[in-house]
Amino acid sequence: MCVAGLAIVASCGNNGNKKSENKDDKVDIEKVADKVLQDAFEGEKYSKEAAEYYFRKNEGIKLSDLAPDYKLNETSKYTYYGDEHDVLANFKIQDGDTYTKEQHIENVRRIYAVTKKVADNGINVYGFEDKSDKAEALSEKDLEKMIQDNNGTTILGIEIYLGSYGWSFLKDGVLHRCEISLLEKDDTKLGYSVKMYKGLQKSLDETIEEAEKALEDPEVQKQVKKALQDAAK
Repeated sequence: MCVAGLAIVASCGNNGNKKSENKDDKVDIEKVADKVLQDAFEGEKYSKEAAEYYFRKNEGIKLSDLAPDYKLNETSKYTYYGDEHDVLANFKIQDGDTYTKEQHIENVRRIYAVTKKVADNGINVYGFEDKSDKAEALSEKDLEKMIQDNNGTTILGIEIYLGSYGWSFLKDGVLHRCEISLLEKDDTKLGYSVKMYKGLQKSLDETIEEAEKALEDPEVQKQVKKALQDAAK
């Protein structure tokens, strides 16, 4: 796997202060936001600002569209995260509040609709994380079936419910992954997290096949050999 990875690497060779045209002459927030997205984010990666920036930049989604209707506990440094590769938000309840399975499923439904709305073809799909066949990977992942498949079970009177859901969606021709997880501690439900990132663009078998073909290239073999020698020093 290391050699295959090396082979893949080797083979890859307007002004923000404009005013709006409104009569009250206030700053046009949407234009300011678009300007911000053109610039590189230089703030702290573990911040709400980073999450807001990268959900918008990477996925075309507003952080507020993913947030619940309850008051949030944002005291942890790791509540939010964002970079060019993935972006995460933890929507934790306040101490003393409650979060139920029913609320969790409702949030899954709502976020499923959010990604569906921004998808190129207007659907959420399985992705190569779930299916190896291309046609199946790009077929629509049914919301109700996913909820039913992840509904959990009861053993000896104890509910076993993981609360994890995942699907993919096409954005600008690229497959993106959405994962929703239940936040829990000591069997107490504390809210949910949403993570999004660029997903697998092809099956694992296809990726390995391409890596094997790349290894046949003399120049790639030369670079792989050099990389392995450098790593051994």
